[in-house]
Amino acid sequence: MTSIGGTRDRLIMNTVPRFEPANDRVLLLAATAQAFKVAATTIAAPVSIDFTAGLVNMQGQVAFSASNASVLTRVGNVASMTYGGMVGDSVTVTASIVVDGLTYTASQTVSKIFDGVTGNSARVCYSKTSLLSLASAPATLSTEGAASYPPIDTWGAGTVWEGSPPLFGAGESLYRSDGIFNPASGTTKWAAPYLNALKVGQLSAISADLGKVTAGDIFSATLHGGAGYPANNYGWPSNGGSGFHLSDKGLLIGNINVPGGFFQLSSTGLLEMPGLTVTPGTPTTAPVARFSGELVAATGTIGLLRSRTSGARVEIRGDVQKVIGINASGAEVVVVQIGDLDA
Repeated sequence: MTSIGGTRDRLIMNTVPRFEPANDRVLLLAATAQAFKVAATTIAAPVSIDFTAGLVNMQGQVAFSASNASVLTRVGNVASMTYGGMVGDSVTVTASIVVDGLTYTASQTVSKIFDGVTGNSARVCYSKTSLLSLASAPATLSTEGAASYPPIDTWGAGTVWEGSPPLFGAGESLYRSDGIFNPASGTTKWAAPYLNALKVGQLSAISADLGKVTAGDIFSATLHGGAGYPANNYGWPSNGGSGFHLSDKGLLIGNINVPGGFFQLSSTGLLEMPGLTVTPGTPTTAPVARFSGELVAATGTIGLLRSRTSGARVEIRGDVQKVIGINASGAEVVVVQIGDLDA
């Protein structure tokens, strides 16, 4: 090889560069994590993932976007996404920049990864019985496995517990117990049973707190309430309380044995309240009404006596201040002048 020498060789070597410096442009995107790991407690880790844009041979502000309308926050060329801001199980974050009319892009995809721990599961079981009721003790019991049921005779003799409601007939009722299977312990915890359904011809043996009831036609009922009417007996309370009783025997409201208001309307025809009593008559006697109060501000005509056969009557007329007698033919006869009474 001939050595470089002479004026010409030195001129060529000094004036013509033999290598062009590198000028490639690259946009890089780095993520601090590739997935959110979601535990059974629904707490995700990490709290957030940062996406950092790196520029090679160019400068400027990059633009960020995320799929599924996920939410990003950014500071400079670093974007962040929290687990709460991630929409969907997989999200792609893209960074882009335009330099000299060319668009450069880079992207990263992150996912949600669930740890797969099985949560608690709700279970139910049923048993039919002809017993009037089942026991409430024990309040809870545990059985092994996710397919187990309470033992035979639990909460009542002859009870068999199964996962589906069995068919039951007249005189039988269906009870239900609710359970929770815990995969950590591998056991199902059952609660004391409650009445689920029954099939009877009548409900005379049923005693229940029904809460609010909306009913249609109620036949042959006794309604009673209040501190003084704990039983369905027709009669005034003896404990000093009050309330009401309504049955085929009549209506009682309040308490006649204590000061205050009361009202009685008997199916026999008796009407009684403070100051007024109406007793029923018989085939041979007429009803009797007794008024012991004060008649205030009465106007018009008050008929006092009337003959059943002739129609003759005696009236008090406040407007003319006299007691008028009306005979059988309809003629009026002044019996007493009010002024005469005053005199």
